[in-house]
Amino acid sequence: MIRVVIVGALGGDEGKGKCVDEMVNYAKSQNDGKRIVTIRYQGGANAGHTLYVQGKDGKLKRFITHSAPSGLASNVDCAVGPDVAFDPLQFYEELKEAKQIFDYKGKILISERTGVLLDYHKQLDAWRESNEKRKIGTTKSGIGPFYEDNARRTTRITFKDYVSDKFTHRLKDVLELKKTELEKIGIKSDEYHDKILKEHDDVRKQLAPFAQRLEYRMQEYVENGDHVIIEGSQGSLLDVNMGTIPDITSSHLLAPHAFPSLGLSRKDFKIICVEKVYPTRVGEGYLPTLQTDGFGAQTVKRGGEFGATTGRQRRVGYPDWLLAKRAALLNDADLFYITRTDVVSGQELKVCVEYDVDGKKIAEVPLDISTVKPVYLEKTYKFKLWDGHEDVSNVLDIHEKLEPLRKKIVEGGYDNLPKELKEYIEEHDKFIGCKTVGISLGPATGETVLRTELL
Repeated sequence: MIRVVIVGALGGDEGKGKCVDEMVNYAKSQNDGKRIVTIRYQGGANAGHTLYVQGKDGKLKRFITHSAPSGLASNVDCAVGPDVAFDPLQFYEELKEAKQIFDYKGKILISERTGVLLDYHKQLDAWRESNEKRKIGTTKSGIGPFYEDNARRTTRITFKDYVSDKFTHRLKDVLELKKTELEKIGIKSDEYHDKILKEHDDVRKQLAPFAQRLEYRMQEYVENGDHVIIEGSQGSLLDVNMGTIPDITSSHLLAPHAFPSLGLSRKDFKIICVEKVYPTRVGEGYLPTLQTDGFGAQTVKRGGEFGATTGRQRRVGYPDWLLAKRAALLNDADLFYITRTDVVSGQELKVCVEYDVDGKKIAEVPLDISTVKPVYLEKTYKFKLWDGHEDVSNVLDIHEKLEPLRKKIVEGGYDNLPKELKEYIEEHDKFIGCKTVGISLGPATGETVLRTELL
């Protein structure tokens, strides 16, 4: 049985969707007749999981999920937990696209407790980002205002409310409670109420059959011996409590938060932190190992480092093992999964293992990382996966050329990796205190050296 929670180790954009798809693929390979369910347990449409999977025509397709779990592209069951900022319009569009491209036939389960994100959350988010002096760099997807409503309680609209006959009255009550702040940004509640109802009328009907008491359904999957794959969004640096405050998201994204909201037990699962070889960040927020030299520019170009949700260019840094070690601690991680080794193939890597704070070296991550200076190992790392094809940003065009090279390494397993890469992995794991279960060589499913004995 595959029972894992998959979360981001650093600033997000690590390739969690790829890791989820690999775990689904491995579960399918068991041929045991068991169901597979992927579950989204927090965050919202501000996170984009980019997947490269085969469509019905057998060709590699680029598919991005924002509201739906990554399993949508794998044709397995998909569930949405109660801590998700659920955008029903976005979810429905992704579901339609999955049916069109992949002939999706899985089961959809949405917790009746899940909160529904509506247009006014996005409007408030955009207005604040444009008018407040201190920018967060949000995606303007409504996430902050949504979680404020959850905490306020009386202005939270649950999925059960949304698909019931009470929605029109519930929406009217909520708009009345929010009348002052909405009028401040130019929204008149009476006209706006009717606009939202009309916009959501058909989607509400289509999604209504998916409402579930999810904690009980998840227990049924476990009792039946099915494969359960839980996925988070963003990365540990953005957790509402343990991230780089204030440049964070508004939800609890560390892995241990998944279990109580889904009615599952930690002891049944392994937690995997997904770490991109080089950390990146979008929006505001500091990156201690930020590079504006040749490494940063080359990595952005070679890796196509632009956000899946906004298209903004990501900032790139050298590997930061100190941040990764903290992520292992906070997430109670069992394993790591390292991505984008193909992007840095042939490049020299410096590795941060301490910070300099006012001339003093520390091996801890402080709340304020705006003034820390990275302390690098004297040793640097450099490995090469194959000759040529250093620019891997044009994924679909170059895939045909690189697929056989990647396949050859994958078929040879961990022992077939370049010895310099294995040295990097082994010294990384010793420092972090976790073993690496997967080393991704490319964006498509199957282009990962997966050490299944660790699962």
